[in-house]
Amino acid sequence: MKRFGFCLTACLLLTTVGTYSMAHAEDHTNHPANMEHHKHKMEWDAGEKEKVEELVKLGYSKHDIFVALKLSKEAKVEAQEILAFHQNSKSWQETATHFGVDPTKIKHHHDWKKHHLYLEKNKEKVMPYLATYLGKEEAELNGYLEDGAKLHTLVKASIVSKLAGVELKEVLKKKEDGQSFRDIAKEYKLEKQDLMMEMKKLKDAIEK
Repeated sequence: MKRFGFCLTACLLLTTVGTYSMAHAEDHTNHPANMEHHKHKMEWDAGEKEKVEELVKLGYSKHDIFVALKLSKEAKVEAQEILAFHQNSKSWQETATHFGVDPTKIKHHHDWKKHHLYLEKNKEKVMPYLATYLGKEEAELNGYLEDGAKLHTLVKASIVSKLAGVELKEVLKKKEDGQSFRDIAKEYKLEKQDLMMEMKKLKDAIEK
């Protein structure tokens, strides 16, 4: 189980910041759902923004809306109908199957959510580790969370900050301005192997 947890955490980070070769680009071309996932934080198509706002007002999370919109395109069904079914089933795999969509097409979204939950579940270990890792006060890092940053974003930004030798707030500002972590890592010329090693250190600290 510990090995699975590490693999999940490392893979999700590397999915975001991975390598930038032509082979990587071709792989994403062949997996449009995964390619869309990399746009996070939720970059909606121009025609979807109004629909997203309406669905948020109805109480749905942006993550669920994001997945529902992808399923909507595959199933040719309104996103609200998909969200209503998912609200009862509590399973995206079951929801995809119900609307005639291959569940593997949303697997990346499912793994992404599990990764976030894993970090949140271990927050009491993650935050002290990041404070020591960056040489900062834990209160300062908690301040970023209070200002709206997600824990998984703070983790990734911290690793990029450490490896690139830049201030954490600079990385978070780039993310806030709409850059993906993949593009940020590319800008700082970071290597996949180094990112993976840093995530392994975090995972090892969590599992102690």
